[in-house]
Amino acid sequence: MPTEILAIGTGAANSIDQVVSAGTPVTYCLKDTAGPDLGPNVQVDILLKDDAGQYFQVDSLGARKKAVMIVAAGTYRFSRIATSDSCGVFSA
Repeated sequence: MPTEILAIGTGAANSIDQVVSAGTPVTYCLKDTAGPDLGPNVQVDILLKDDAGQYFQVDSLGARKKAVMIVAAGTYRFSRIATSDSCGVFSA
């Protein structure tokens, strides 16, 4: 069942923590009000939380890479970079 992770917008924003359990891969994908058509400037960084509570960038999503399947167990956050093009993130 699709679930909104980060609401559609243009400003900088972070999702709440997303926990991926071992053996349970999750697909995350960008979205916009226009559907799958995204502006060229969208960017959402994928951050991994360490044992001290700090976040480290491990990947990013954008107009050329709209989806990713995360298979590694961990706690992740999605961080939208402010641009003139809107986007959000959902999981499936």
